[in-house]
Amino acid sequence: MKPSFLILTACALALSVGDRTASADPSSEPASPNRTEVAIEKNAPDVHGHPLTSVVVTQCNLVVAVYMTMPDGKLLRFDSKAAVSAQSLVEMAYTATRSERVEVSCNEIGAVGYETHSPI
Repeated sequence: MKPSFLILTACALALSVGDRTASADPSSEPASPNRTEVAIEKNAPDVHGHPLTSVVVTQCNLVVAVYMTMPDGKLLRFDSKAAVSAQSLVEMAYTATRSERVEVSCNEIGAVGYETHSPI
């Protein structure tokens, strides 16, 4: 496992997902071949204080870190030191209007897959 690479990758993904929600009109942004927009989940539950965006980073199907942007603009990061179970973090993350899971390779360097999730 390469923690520094993993953290940088997850931070970049979390911040780019958060930046995508900042524009009022995404069609006004120039198209870029280097990114994919995570679609808005129209059926997201209206839970007070739920995250606007979230990225769940896993490695070998284990939760490594969870990033969430909150309505007040804060970017929250949870990892193995959090006093919250991995299952609770994933459930909380998937209540976001836009959420994605990034799987980091167990044996190689870098991301090996992305999953967009509907809210739980």
